[in-house]
Amino acid sequence: MKNINKNTKPIKIIMPTDEEDYQITLAAMSDPDCPPMTDADFECMERYGVFGAPWTKPGYGQVKKTN
Repeated sequence: MKNINKNTKPIKIIMPTDEEDYQITLAAMSDPDCPPMTDADFECMERYGVFGAPWTKPGYGQVKKTN
């Protein structure tokens, strides 16, 4: 476990069991409004990143293509 900073409690992540993961996947696959993304969906996406902190200085936080 790792502390984010000295003022926070340690973070403990509990991963789902194989059966729980299977149930989560079934629920996601059965949702007609938001189906899970396929490998083909990921291939056609372009990578973008946000650089800077838009809440601190004017001109920061511009969206730039990273590849």
